Amino acid sequence: MSQDSKAFSSDIPVSLAASAFTGVSFTPERRGERARDDYAVMLAEDLAMFKAAAERGGTLAQLDDEFARYRAGMRSRYVAYLQSSSRCISSFIAGPSNFPVARAQKRNAVTNRRLDDLFSWREMARRAVMRNLRPDLRPIMAGDADAADRLAAEISAAQRVQEQMKAVNAALRKAGKAGKEAQTAALIELGLSEDQARELVSPKFQSCYGQGYPSFRLTNNQANIRRMQQRLEQIERAAAMPVVEKQGADGVRLEDDPPANRVRLFFPGKPADEVRSKLKSSGFRWAPSVGAWQAYRNARALDLAAAMVGSA
Repeated sequence: MSQDSKAFSSDIPVSLAASAFTGVSFTPERRGERARDDYAVMLAEDLAMFKAAAERGGTLAQLDDEFARYRAGMRSRYVAYLQSSSRCISSFIAGPSNFPVARAQKRNAVTNRRLDDLFSWREMARRAVMRNLRPDLRPIMAGDADAADRLAAEISAAQRVQEQMKAVNAALRKAGKAGKEAQTAALIELGLSEDQARELVSPKFQSCYGQGYPSFRLTNNQANIRRMQQRLEQIERAAAMPVVEKQGADGVRLEDDPPANRVRLFFPGKPADEVRSKLKSSGFRWAPSVGAWQAYRNARALDLAAAMVGSA
């Protein structure tokens, strides 16, 4: 175990780790030390993964806070697992005479659930931390504040790829009669690495795609660029639209928020079961942060919201 890993062992008290195996092991101290080491290794591995993600995502400034929350969650669940394990007993340790089989099985089942909870939470929490550290990998949602900027950046990147593919194909055609080495040199002049250039002129690549990038690559990329440009226009139009509110009877209020890509319904109290069922079937969900039933802005949600206000 590395020095960095050992630093995390202090999260787990030595006495707790040892007591977790008193009833199931002849060497509880050794088992406890191994359990502390396992915990430390898990944290060290996860920290390394988070740090690499933060470096790629440009979010190193928030790494410490993210990891501190993650570490606290891991510690509390690992402690709960060890505390549960401390109540387990084995007939090999306690002796077979009058051994409480049913009680032992029940306690073992609880401990196994605690361990399952730990690993389930770890997987879920790691995904959450990775989403926070790599905002560039999040799907671009129309209501995001940076949706237009991120989409414009993706369009620019796709356009650069398109121009590079066209330039590569033109260079290969121009240097075709001069041979592979001349083609390789021409591609390197375009800014490709030597490995990339040699792969493009290799017999294996050309046997699959012919000379240069195949036409379907350019066609598909150009179609993707058009799709993103159309979506960007939609997002920019929505961002310029005003937020519209409509007050209905009985205090029900509709809020149509195109810039956020949301439609919201505010009720004076908890809606009836039938109303909540209609809301959920049309994509509405209760949003405590705004105190409203909220859905993505689409025709179905808008129609139901208008009906709710009109009929309320």
